Amino acid sequence: MNLFDPEFWTSLTTLGYTGVFAASLLGSLLPFVSGPYIPPILLGIIGGRLDPLPTALLSAAGAASGKFILFNLFRGGRRLLSRESLDRIAPLEKVIRRYGWVVVLLTAATPVPDDIVYVLLAVGGYRNAYFFPIVFAGKLFITTVVSFAALYWMELACLLVECGPTGLQAEVAILFAVASAGAAMLLVYVITRLDWQRILLRLGVSE
Repeated sequence: MNLFDPEFWTSLTTLGYTGVFAASLLGSLLPFVSGPYIPPILLGIIGGRLDPLPTALLSAAGAASGKFILFNLFRGGRRLLSRESLDRIAPLEKVIRRYGWVVVLLTAATPVPDDIVYVLLAVGGYRNAYFFPIVFAGKLFITTVVSFAALYWMELACLLVECGPTGLQAEVAILFAVASAGAAMLLVYVITRLDWQRILLRLGVSE
């Protein structure tokens, strides 16, 4: 199974809605990479094999499931933090738990890679119970827009994602993933070194 082969992703759409879910799940499990599953889903709708509403629902469910798995892996990184670092970010955790859902929703509703944000939220102690439903809502928005655009406005759909069998170039994807992972680790390091009690007081942000 070559996840960087465009024919692999296109072949999943031949499995119907099961393939839609599988493509979204597998694509979302690729960390720090914008999933390659949207183009074949567009092809399935444009080709008349798939209906937009169930496609959007199953794609959102698969994508949210993949991100939920990654989020829990990222949460494991908290165990590597020292007690001193955890104490420094404790005030930030309270803010994240109160307002983090807004960030999760906005990032999930866009086609950009969102794992950097999820790493920061995971290290910041964002709760599992809230993560999946909010990510699902965001993914449902973007998949619904793309699915109905493919049905009624093909030109717009092809602007959003290039029409035709596409995939990831392995070298580019790996380079981008490594760079994104490095940026996430750097941000985590910076966040755990800051005095959030003082920063939030200066900003006038209530915990």
